[in-house]
Amino acid sequence: MASTTSRCKQKSPLKAMAIQRKRTDFWGSGPALRQTADFSFHLLAANAPEEEVQLHTHEEAHFVLVLSGGYMSSAKNAPVISNTPLLVFNPPGTTHRDRFYGGRGTFLAVSGGIDAHGHGYAMSVADPYAIQTARRIATDFHHASLNPLLLDGSAQQLLAACSPLTSDESKRATQPPSWLKTAFEMIYASEDPDLSVAQVAAYVGVHPVHLARVFRRYLHCAPGDYLRGRRLERAAAVIGSAASLADAAYAAGFVDQAHLTRSFRNVYGITPGAWRKRMKVSSIQSDEHI
Repeated sequence: MASTTSRCKQKSPLKAMAIQRKRTDFWGSGPALRQTADFSFHLLAANAPEEEVQLHTHEEAHFVLVLSGGYMSSAKNAPVISNTPLLVFNPPGTTHRDRFYGGRGTFLAVSGGIDAHGHGYAMSVADPYAIQTARRIATDFHHASLNPLLLDGSAQQLLAACSPLTSDESKRATQPPSWLKTAFEMIYASEDPDLSVAQVAAYVGVHPVHLARVFRRYLHCAPGDYLRGRRLERAAAVIGSAASLADAAYAAGFVDQAHLTRSFRNVYGITPGAWRKRMKVSSIQSDEHI
């Protein structure tokens, strides 16, 4: 949610419509900016109503780590609305309207470090080590011990996680066990409504208690919380297309429609029925702008 003015001589119609954001411009408020030679860092709370966030273009690459709230991103593999640890990478030149549902949420933004000619596509980063690295920046943001050298090194590690060629030099002794990524991806990708934490632990060959301990250390949540969060994200994605809310509840792994309704309202502050109406309106509005 930050960037400088584009140098591109030719713009797509979409980019031509988008406003340009400078590197330190954010739809958020928070503590003073921290910078190194190549990167800038912000720890912010969303401060604008959702509808006021306009289509905008970023010249510089940046990461957004969602710390709280439901974040809606067009990045590849990102959920329709987040409820789990979410780290989004946006390469240089990204044009989007990523925003928080209801204008409420907190996030860490790390921008810079990549040449403006491009570096892949916007994507949700499914790498526990990258998420843990970004969380460490957010946790230690105010600490004097988080000096420019450590900040720069951490930002480079985030970029390495999104690079087709990663270097062993970017890895630290604190890197999580390799099985954690397998467990993380298993939960992230699974469409099995009956998937359980015990099944995940058995698949990666560890005790469920050990899985919970490592999950908490690196991702700051319990595996059960992550599994429930992914089910809510899937429910948000299928509610608009399911024949009924009961069908959506079953497809996402909830006991019944009432269970889905309680969980959905507790997390997002809106019922699944109201969300369905909202998605239909958004679809119509999108069609009108094509």
